[in-house]
Amino acid sequence: MSQECNNQESRETYSTKGGGFKVPITSVTILAKIIKTLINLPNLPKPAIPKQLIVIGNTFRTGINSATMTAKLLQKKSQYGIPTEPLPSGEENLDNIKDNVIMETITEELLTNANIKITIPPGTMKIVNVDGSTGTNVDTITGSGILT
Repeated sequence: MSQECNNQESRETYSTKGGGFKVPITSVTILAKIIKTLINLPNLPKPAIPKQLIVIGNTFRTGINSATMTAKLLQKKSQYGIPTEPLPSGEENLDNIKDNVIMETITEELLTNANIKITIPPGTMKIVNVDGSTGTNVDTITGSGILT
C-alpha cells in the first residue's frame, strides 16, 4: 500500500514545510507516521489564570447556550467552505438541524449532570480572623458546585 513517489515535483508538492525544515512525504507510511506523531503530541498545560481575572470574567459570562453554540459551529463550517445554506430545493439543510440537535443534547447533559469539584491545598488560602490576625488554611478544603 505504501507506494513510493519518485517524482521530485510531487514530493515537494506533498511535503510539510515550515520553520526552515521540510519533510518529504514519499510514501503513505511516512504520512501515517506524521499524523500519528501529531495526534500523540502531549497536551501542554495551560498557564494559570490569575484569580482576579476569573472573578472579573465570571461576571461577563452568559452561561452555556445551545443556540449560540450552533451559530458558532455553522460560522466555522462556513469558514471551511462546508455548505450551511438551505438546499437548492428550498428545504432546510438537514446537517444544520443535526448540528443543532447535537448542541442541544450537549447543553442539556452539561446543565443536568455536570458537577464541579474543587480542592484547595493546605497553606494556599489566606484567612483573616475576627481579631485581625491572619493565617492560612491548615487542612485541605474541598467544595462542589453545578454548572448554570
